[in-house]
Amino acid sequence: MIVMDPEGQRLLQRLPDWLPQAAAPAVLVTVWAVEGSAPRQVGARMLTRDGRLLAGTIGGGHLEAQALHDALLVLGHVRGGQDADAPPQLSDAADERADAQGQLARVCRYPLGAQLAQCCGGVVQLHFQAVDPQRARQLAADVTQAQLALAPFETRFGDTVLRELPQPQPTVLLFGAGHVAAALAKVLQTLPWRVVVIDARPEWADALRFPRTTEVLCTEPLRLCAAWGWLGPAAQQSQTAARLTAQLRTLPELPQPQVTSAIVMTHDHALDREICEALLQVSRRTPGPSLRYVGMIGSQSKVAALHQRLRRRGVDPALLAELVAPIGLRVGGRLLGGKLPGEIAVSVAAQLLSLELPGGAR
Repeated sequence: MIVMDPEGQRLLQRLPDWLPQAAAPAVLVTVWAVEGSAPRQVGARMLTRDGRLLAGTIGGGHLEAQALHDALLVLGHVRGGQDADAPPQLSDAADERADAQGQLARVCRYPLGAQLAQCCGGVVQLHFQAVDPQRARQLAADVTQAQLALAPFETRFGDTVLRELPQPQPTVLLFGAGHVAAALAKVLQTLPWRVVVIDARPEWADALRFPRTTEVLCTEPLRLCAAWGWLGPAAQQSQTAARLTAQLRTLPELPQPQVTSAIVMTHDHALDREICEALLQVSRRTPGPSLRYVGMIGSQSKVAALHQRLRRRGVDPALLAELVAPIGLRVGGRLLGGKLPGEIAVSVAAQLLSLELPGGAR
């Protein structure tokens, strides 16, 4: 069993977005096995239809171009690979079978150096699976269920099984939907992370200002924290939390604190202070762990004033030390970038990525 590729997991969970009810079938391509050096690891995935890439990647280059062509065979769009303009198919290295749902599946072996002139030099086996809207919904549900149950997600081909363990999805909460939040959401959309923007101002909490994959919630940040249980049991059972749940109809999925980064950047310094205080004390008000990262935008004077006020309110200095403020990656003791929203966004994204490293910098 292997840890599921995070981009592959995101693609599986979003298959229904790419294949809505009336959509034509597509082909899901999965890196099934790797020998030696290869562009991507086992579990990397892409979705293709009619020879065009819809989402994901298995590494690009000649391998991906060949796979896009070979995927046509699974849907029967190319007969025998006789298209004169298409790359030669590797039919001698392909194995076709019907999967458990009776749909055609194929595993094909690609020697990267000998067949595709890729200097990686390894060998990649790809699994091709026809997917219609119904199958897309089922796969997405199966991955989510496996993630919640801490169980493996299995893909079968004949007597072989690829067993992958889905991981909790890293989440970035952006409290405030201003210019920096919009820029940061655009930078983060390229990563397999969940991005949620929370702002009570309708003119700013406008989904059109953000990438399609971003969740944009027009609501009071502290109400959402209460409904999630982050302000303690009493707040979660309050009328305020109940009104929020009724307003949103469906409460957004509760992020898992240990893989959640929260960045506070509202239009109101007092609100920033209230949100920071709530987020820093999540582990003390709930039975779960602390948030992975709590950061706040602002000048050194704003940060100093926040520390002073929260100390007066009895917040433990050890908790205050966990607050990252000002946000942004430091290089040589100085913050990376300037004051433009895009510069701040790149700096903060780099800081969040640094947390993935052992002893990642804050």
